[in-house]
Amino acid sequence: MGFFSGKCEPDAADNQWSSYCPSVPVAFLFFVLFSVSFVFHCFQALRHRQLFCLVMITGVLWEVAAFASRVYSAKSPTQKGVFDTSYLLLILAPVCVNAFDYMVVSRLVRRFLFRQRVCGLSGRVMGKLFVCCDIVSFIVQIGGGLMTLSSKSSTEKTGLHILTFGVVFQQALIVFFFVVTVVCGRKTAYTVRNSQTIQAGIQKTLHVVQGSLILISYRIIYRIVEFSSGEGSSLNSYIDNHEWCVYVFDAGPMFLAVLLMNIWHPGAVLKKSKDYYDDSVPVAEMEHQPLATTPSPYEHEELQVR
Repeated sequence: MGFFSGKCEPDAADNQWSSYCPSVPVAFLFFVLFSVSFVFHCFQALRHRQLFCLVMITGVLWEVAAFASRVYSAKSPTQKGVFDTSYLLLILAPVCVNAFDYMVVSRLVRRFLFRQRVCGLSGRVMGKLFVCCDIVSFIVQIGGGLMTLSSKSSTEKTGLHILTFGVVFQQALIVFFFVVTVVCGRKTAYTVRNSQTIQAGIQKTLHVVQGSLILISYRIIYRIVEFSSGEGSSLNSYIDNHEWCVYVFDAGPMFLAVLLMNIWHPGAVLKKSKDYYDDSVPVAEMEHQPLATTPSPYEHEELQVR
């Protein structure tokens, strides 16, 4: 039991946690959960040969490092560097998971809708646009996050404003992208009709992405409330003094988001895209070929009459 007993004293002047002593067992539990998910994501990326999965792997690895740092910081509460590392990684890891969602849908559009557009965006433009915006959100959040670690109250407040803007911008992107996934689902349901297996795989993948976006939004709303409530307010004080908020509104939903991708990995359907069409046929030619669809009941009756 020695490992799970910390040295935290919340009233100590040099204690970085200051308001409460974090639970080492719970932090260790989430460290293990994210570690298991990390191993599975590495295996699935290799199995499906999808290099872009490194983005998700990075995000999960940051979650692992965040809770490893949290455990260490709970046992060594006077070391500010470890505390800061845990805080920043917990804030930034979801950005990678978010970027992975963007990349998955953009690849679905490119591989199954060919040169069709979704909400006016081609697959290539969609991927680049949302990922670039996600990078901007990441830079803003890391800049604001670093400023909140300052010992000067004015710098800390400015950092909170910047951090709030970063997560609000991220949430605005998610809302628009969620609409994109709905439109994409409708288009693929109409276009990809020559393989029920692939069609089902596409719809499952889109549902998983939508579930991930909802979970990330749930976490972002919590962070927006936390950052914008104002230092010293009753709400901010409650969040700072109760550790369960971190797990219920941040770590918990983020684990479910990465777990969804383990349960139904997008690489499974993206890998099948090679079976959907012949790579030797140029895309330009394929766009003019009719889809192989089953005849309608009316066509069947007409054939019987003849």
